Formats: sequence, C-alpha cells, structure tokens
Amino acid sequence: MSEIKTTKIIGETGVDAVNFTSGLNVTGVSTATNVSVASSVTAGTLFGNGAGLTNAGGGILLKRTAYNITRQAMTHATFPSDDTIPQIDEGTQFFSQAYTPSNHPCDIVITATCRVGETSNVANEMAIALYVNDSTDALRVVSGLSNPRSSIHCSNMLLLHKMSSWSGAKTLSLRGSGGNAINYAAGGYDTYDKQYFGDATHSTLFIIEEIST
Repeated sequence: MSEIKTTKIIGETGVDAVNFTSGLNVTGVSTATNVSVASSVTAGTLFGNGAGLTNAGGGILLKRTAYNITRQAMTHATFPSDDTIPQIDEGTQFFSQAYTPSNHPCDIVITATCRVGETSNVANEMAIALYVNDSTDALRVVSGLSNPRSSIHCSNMLLLHKMSSWSGAKTLSLRGSGGNAINYAAGGYDTYDKQYFGDATHSTLFIIEEIST
C-alpha cells in the first residue's frame, strides 16, 4: 500500500471528471458542490435538513413537525349556521403556530386532533376550522353534533388538510365553534368536562408534514 498527498486532483483537460474504477474510500469529511450517483447511496447518517432537496420523487416524507394543542377554556362563540365559509374572525382561536417550510416547493399535509367540549351547558353543535394568516376563508372545517338529550356535550375532532408549500413564514391557526373547552376530559354521569389526567398528557397534536411532489 502506498500513499499520495495532494491538494487537488483534476481530469486531463481540467474539466473532465476523474474516474475511480474500483471505488473511493473516504475516512474524513468529503465536501462536494454537486454529487451525481448512477445507482444508490449507502450511508449510516445523512446530515442537514433537506432544505435544498429536489427531484426526490413524489410522495416522500421530507420533514415532520408536531406541536401541542393544550387543554384550555375558550370563549363560547359559533360559526354562522349557514352554507358560507367560516371567516378568520369567527369562532374562537385556540391554537396558532408560525411555520416556514424547509423544502419548497412541496406539499404540506396537516393533521390536527382535539376534543371540543363544554364546562357548562352551552351548545350541541361544535366545529373546528383551520386557517392561514393570508386568507380570511377557512381552509378546512370539521363539525360534530352531540346528543341533545344528554347534558354532556363534546366532539372528538380529526382534521386533515393538504396544501401547497410557501416561501417564508406563515401562521396557521385553529378556531373553535360551539363549545367552551378544548381537550378537557369527559366528566362523570350528568356532569361537564373535567380537568382529569393531567394537562400535558391530555393535550393533542398539530402535525405538519412536508411531502415531495
């Protein structure tokens, strides 16, 4: 085995690639402006956040981020009971988060879960809606109807939405309609929602996924 020490290896013409027909082993850090691979790359660890990743193929998860939707009381307010889209100043906001996609363009898939309920008898119909700060219209609405013959009114909501990514920061928010409590535990017979099971453990998730297109 021999050793060659040099600061640069270039092709014969100064622009041609240098071919290593039997492969190349690098024990230190290898830095390259562009890497082209004809077949596959095997790596124990890939570093970076994928911000500059392109041509990854459609449907690949590039990044997932999760935020907590906390247990909280909220002001009782409702979306209009008609076939209009709920507006960003209707209902009551109970979650807000600024987000900057690390990959652009890509698809943004949002999953949000929460329990809308009561701490007093205020409503049978309940709903949540997803908003983005540069639009007054709700992006997605999920609604539920409690049994009006019961004094315990609540709905477990699951909201899913897909949208195109954007450049820079935008604020995503959830607003509730009908109830006056988010993520309170179910009370006993003939009682309203309770602060059971701990605040942190009873919170739910707002998940943002970046998917390649």
